[in-house]
Amino acid sequence: MGTGQKKILITGGLGFLGQHLVNKLLKQYPDCDITILDKARIEFFIKELNKKPNINIISNADIADMNTIDSYFKGIDVVFHVAAMISFWSKDKKALYKTNISMVENVIKVCKKENVKRLIYVSSTAALGFNNDKNNPADETYRFDWRKAKGLYYMLSKYYAEQKVKEACKHGLQAVIANPSTMFGPGDKKGFQLIENLLSGKVPVMLPGGFSITDVRETAKALVSMIDNGKIGENYLLIGGNYTYKEMLTTFAEALNVKPPLRVLPRYMGPIITRLIRIMETLSVKQPKLTKEMLAPGFKYRYYTSAKAEKELNWKSSISLKKTFQDSYAFYKNDIL
Repeated sequence: MGTGQKKILITGGLGFLGQHLVNKLLKQYPDCDITILDKARIEFFIKELNKKPNINIISNADIADMNTIDSYFKGIDVVFHVAAMISFWSKDKKALYKTNISMVENVIKVCKKENVKRLIYVSSTAALGFNNDKNNPADETYRFDWRKAKGLYYMLSKYYAEQKVKEACKHGLQAVIANPSTMFGPGDKKGFQLIENLLSGKVPVMLPGGFSITDVRETAKALVSMIDNGKIGENYLLIGGNYTYKEMLTTFAEALNVKPPLRVLPRYMGPIITRLIRIMETLSVKQPKLTKEMLAPGFKYRYYTSAKAEKELNWKSSISLKKTFQDSYAFYKNDIL
């Protein structure tokens, strides 16, 4: 797309990933014009961005409402659709489907209407499912049996939304799809609970499975690369590394200079515990701290490879897991990005 002045729009640009994406874009394209659509109001970040004349912030923007976003896409070259609803509570099923899928449908419609040159859709590894094979991480060609995702509504909402993008690409939409794994890094206030639990010794056991982790700054770097790289309609897994819960929590504990949990739950307990959690979840009138969709994958291996992204996006994650956690802890202590 070249190095000239770009007009860029980011949905969800005030969120955890969105903040880092904005910073990476400003560093690589200092003359670009950026419009941010977001429901949130992150005051300290908005205060910093308001000092920059080339940034336009539209807070309280409902991307699920076509009428409220249409005009902001006029003249835009690149759209990053980062916004999504994240919930692992079964009672949010309808809201997840309505929000995540309708947002994607609206963004697709307006991108086609305004002839946007490139849509970079931020999906998730959740949209690809998992193969539960520790020794053979899944790649973009993996096909998950979605019958196994019964009750995993966040996963399903991301899968269905991604299919909308793929189908639109068959009919002229210029879009590429990023599938980042679980992200950690500075700026993640939702990660404060894990830090506080580790500091206070409130993580008594570890789950027996494993999952992929990426530093949020590396994900942002890959997304910026996708402005000029990546094939239309194709997925790109963005993976920093694959870790067991034991490896992850031990590394995090070392970064905090505390002792890690010692016990790992037996794998056979997975079905028993998840059934009990689902019963409690169903009876709960407010969102519980632990749900089936949060717990069940922890008894599986959700490992992926980013070999395709490394080759085609000229990208490779280089920040170590320990460095990620150290920087997360520094942000926790200082509450600055």
